[in-house]
Amino acid sequence: MFHVKHRLPPYETLVDYLLERNHRVNLTAIRSKDDAMIKHVEDSLILSDYINLAHSRARLAIEIGTGAGFPGLVVAKECPQLNITLLDSVEKKVRFVRDAIPLMALTNVIAVTDRAESFASTHLNSFDIVIARSVARLNVLLEYASPLLKIGGVLLAMKMADITEELAVAKAAAPILGFDFSSSLPYALLNQSRTIFCFKKTTASSISLPRHIGIAAHNPERGRF
Repeated sequence: MFHVKHRLPPYETLVDYLLERNHRVNLTAIRSKDDAMIKHVEDSLILSDYINLAHSRARLAIEIGTGAGFPGLVVAKECPQLNITLLDSVEKKVRFVRDAIPLMALTNVIAVTDRAESFASTHLNSFDIVIARSVARLNVLLEYASPLLKIGGVLLAMKMADITEELAVAKAAAPILGFDFSSSLPYALLNQSRTIFCFKKTTASSISLPRHIGIAAHNPERGRF
């Protein structure tokens, strides 16, 4: 597995800033610095290492539902070859991320307030990587990601716990949305099982995307499952 412990200290300033802002604006449910260093930073470092190992040729990435900027801010720091857009529909979270970007001395990242569906409508087939961590079910994420990704691009979805049924539904929906299931990388964090799932976009979606805001979440493509 990847070795990330020695890289945690440089991110303490970011975590301190997050927790200080969190007293005034609810940005994360995590209140402990130790927990934040593990659940936010270490988790993000694992994804960053995976990108550098398996997708080092990628140049344009977008994170859907960045929240307080994890894993996106860490990915931007650890993967300087990427230009990354951090997307969230909640303005207070995007405001925090925008303030954190100069704190981290990052020049390869922007933060945008928007929904995935509306952003995709003006950025069709633009990205090499779509990142999402605990945002939505996998089949919903595939629908969000498909219009954003170039052919050959990948969705990297970070999930925790057992999602056997969710994965089966996503695999059934994937061909309709233009994807093949590529791989999974299991790992452990605080004795919790987690996985990075990789779906590769191989063709255009056979349904018109993006659909209107909210349709994917409430009536997602399920394939023949």
